[in-house]
Amino acid sequence: MRRFTFDFLPGTVLEDGTPRGYRRLLRRTVIGTGAAFDPASEAVLDWQVQRRSGIAVQSDSGDDAPRAAEGLEGVVVVPVLGRSVAAPFRVTRVLREPDLVGFAYGTLPGHPEVGEEAFLVRRIGAETVFELRALSRPAFPYSLAAPVGALLQRRYTDRYLTSLW
Repeated sequence: MRRFTFDFLPGTVLEDGTPRGYRRLLRRTVIGTGAAFDPASEAVLDWQVQRRSGIAVQSDSGDDAPRAAEGLEGVVVVPVLGRSVAAPFRVTRVLREPDLVGFAYGTLPGHPEVGEEAFLVRRIGAETVFELRALSRPAFPYSLAAPVGALLQRRYTDRYLTSLW
């Protein structure tokens, strides 16, 4: 099993602290009433946030990745300027609670970022909320690609937040 590229405990993205040297991202959006919770939860676990945002999610064999499960390794394939950037990951946590469903994954060697990202659906009162969390830093902090990576992260964060409507 490949080692994670980050130096904090897997699952840290689900907490509120920020390890030294990482950026924290926390974005939320209301995606509907409580009735949206179950279908949104299924979509998140089936990688629809990524796929509806134009990102392929593949298992290590190159096939479409199966449903998110702890320990699953794969690659997100992100289109960038007419090319594809492969970003290896491993699912660190899957959450299935009455009012919270989602997963987190961590970066593996070859990923352009270092850190962990979580995709969560919460039922809060009468609303269903999609929450995106990330702890990250560029894999190559001194490269010229770091500003491009930050721009791409913002672009895909915006796409993610509208993918479940």
